[in-house]
Amino acid sequence: MNIIRFHIVTAACLVLLILMPACQGKTEMSQAPEFTLLNLSGDTVNLSDYKGKVVLINFFATYCPPCRMEIPDFIKLQKEFGPAGFVVIGISVDNDGEQVLPPFVERLGINYPILLATTKVLRDYGNIYALPVTFILDRDHRIVQKITGMVDEDELRPVIEELLKKGKAASKG
Repeated sequence: MNIIRFHIVTAACLVLLILMPACQGKTEMSQAPEFTLLNLSGDTVNLSDYKGKVVLINFFATYCPPCRMEIPDFIKLQKEFGPAGFVVIGISVDNDGEQVLPPFVERLGINYPILLATTKVLRDYGNIYALPVTFILDRDHRIVQKITGMVDEDELRPVIEELLKKGKAASKG
């Protein structure tokens, strides 16, 4: 009887793990935590380096299929909206990022900064436990949306356009 109970509990836990990211969806938070992370050249990058820009932060891993599927949309959005004050920042949770990321970035043609995650940044951004996780920040780096799970251009575009428009209106006034 104990073995049956073990299998039932195990199955229930697996279902919860699968459904939890979908249930979390979008949440609103306040100020994005500042970070100092290394890029692939070994230079330090701070969130404050992007002051005044609308920022999309994407926590990802090269081994994560949904993460890889999002990247072409991020490349497209960076190319289109970058000149208007938008930036995508990829934060990799790969353990051996220094080795696996350069060929990955080149192969996919990633046109935005890729940074190496630390335990601190994962904790600061809400104990990232599922991938991918995307944060959209306004120009003051307040978190407008947190999306756990895969996201696409159609979902992101209206939010980015609205945040970029707000920034223009504020600077004219």
